[in-house]
Amino acid sequence: MKTKKILSILLIFVMTMTLLTGCGAQSSDSKEKEKVTVALWGTQLLEDYAQYLCDTFPDVEFEFTLATNSTDFYRYLNDRNDLPDIMTVRRFSLKDAFLIKDLLYDLCDTELASTFYGTYLENYTYDDGTVNWLPACADVDSIIINETLFKENNIEIPTDYNSFIAACEAFEKLGIKGFSSDFGSDYTCMEVLQGFSASQLLSMEGREWRQQYESGAVNQLSEDVWMPVFEKFFDVKEKTGIGKAETEMVNLDPKDLYTKGKLAMYRGTGTDVIAFPGREGDKSILLPYFGSTEDDNWYLTYPSFHVAASRKAMEDPEREELILKIMEAMLNQDGQSCISFGKNMIPYNKDVDLELLPELDNIRSYIDQNKMYIRLASSEMFSISQNVVQRIILGELNSPKAAFDAFNELMVEDKPDETVVAHIDTAYSNDFTTEHGNQAASAVYNTVREEAGVDMVFGQSCYISSDVYEGDYTQKDLEYLINNDVGKPVIAEMTGEQLEKLVSYTLSLKSNRGAVSNDSTLYVSSGFEMDISRTDDGYVLNALTIDGEKIDQKTKYSVLVCSDYDWYVVDALEAAGCKDYVSDEGHFETYVLKRLTENGGQLEVPTDYMTLK
Repeated sequence: MKTKKILSILLIFVMTMTLLTGCGAQSSDSKEKEKVTVALWGTQLLEDYAQYLCDTFPDVEFEFTLATNSTDFYRYLNDRNDLPDIMTVRRFSLKDAFLIKDLLYDLCDTELASTFYGTYLENYTYDDGTVNWLPACADVDSIIINETLFKENNIEIPTDYNSFIAACEAFEKLGIKGFSSDFGSDYTCMEVLQGFSASQLLSMEGREWRQQYESGAVNQLSEDVWMPVFEKFFDVKEKTGIGKAETEMVNLDPKDLYTKGKLAMYRGTGTDVIAFPGREGDKSILLPYFGSTEDDNWYLTYPSFHVAASRKAMEDPEREELILKIMEAMLNQDGQSCISFGKNMIPYNKDVDLELLPELDNIRSYIDQNKMYIRLASSEMFSISQNVVQRIILGELNSPKAAFDAFNELMVEDKPDETVVAHIDTAYSNDFTTEHGNQAASAVYNTVREEAGVDMVFGQSCYISSDVYEGDYTQKDLEYLINNDVGKPVIAEMTGEQLEKLVSYTLSLKSNRGAVSNDSTLYVSSGFEMDISRTDDGYVLNALTIDGEKIDQKTKYSVLVCSDYDWYVVDALEAAGCKDYVSDEGHFETYVLKRLTENGGQLEVPTDYMTLK
């Protein structure tokens, strides 16, 4: 009897310990990860950067979306109480971000802000001392010179503005264009205008004016600061022979002339030096924008993106600490190395050293001297610079004063169009769940399938920038539903077997635009379902079905593939063995706009398109 009692006690003890151990394991395994939402400004950050963050913070559930590249997009999200925890944007100025200033966390007293050189940090400091945004490493923008072409023609390489003009004149006598660029592009108009006058804009008066402008205190150019800028551009235009042809040039046009040896110099970036080196065997170098003396030479720079955090997300001290750690990782040596994999970018931080390609060695002394001007790039600076610079080139503005006055006239803010063009009746969440996938993305992709008249649609869920909200939408609001960097879709004719290969290839992608780094960056299917499993190395496809039935391997389907054409689509279709495809005429978002505005309809109902194991 005593023995039975002891055995009973032991059994109870073992069962109790087993239950306790089991509860402990269950608690540990089922512990929810801390969710942090991050809006990425463009598809470039899907290559290595998103995966880097996931690997660095394995206990964080990141929700990535591709944001519209505008600070106003975040104003739109805040109006719907949906501001991300961490925000990024490329086209940026403090002035554009001023309306959401009070919604953002002040970084001025953080260790992160202290890692930046003061000369650069002042470009991110409002007149009240607030610092909401910080820059990642930067592209360098300046004058690309074909050194080989100079040597062949015994022309001295410029060291200042006068020798730059002399070189242009010498080349013109040989029938070679000395300097040209794509003044049909808004960024070139803005950058050349500022680049040749960087020393003027960096004067004490120039710095004071910029801080007042960026803080919203003034909305007119200062005559003392900007009249010399227009005088300099008129001189550049007249002495280099910039004319009507340049106003019609965009992007690749001057690079094509340069590659053929018909152009000696053009405005470009560190990337362009590598991608467009001239004729075969030529050597190109990136020289600064030239000032009156070598001491007045400056490089223009623009950050690959800027990062900020929501003030609301930082209300809890533990989340505040976590989000600051994530932002530090985004901007430290490892984080910026994920962006500067082309070895063509420079950091603004004291503790970050990025490797540069040999072709960019000549900018090192300027980096050491911090002679890197961060462009003034408010939205109006892009559009107004293009308007005024093109009119100067075409002779419609015949004096620096006329150009100065025209610029100021255009800086008077127009009230944005608030006309309601659509109403969405049903809201859908952009969060990913294993039960339903991404419902907002599914609704949009199903709508695209119906409007495009194709059998299927396949694209990454994070291209849908936010929740689909119930309510009224202006035209601008509708454009914020979908990332504006998505590009033109491709319509392919492929068999079920080829479609399976396409999906499998996509899930296996690493270090490439279109790569899947976590659940929030998985793809959405419309017209078919995907059975997918998580693995230690990512995701694998188990099967494709249509209405629950296994897809027929030989049947052909029309499939609209939505992603970056040059960096994903061509390689993905080739991997699938599909050669029968064409670029679609309309942009991806036009299908949604057509449905909601022209047709006055609603988004299609989302479907459960994925089983995730």
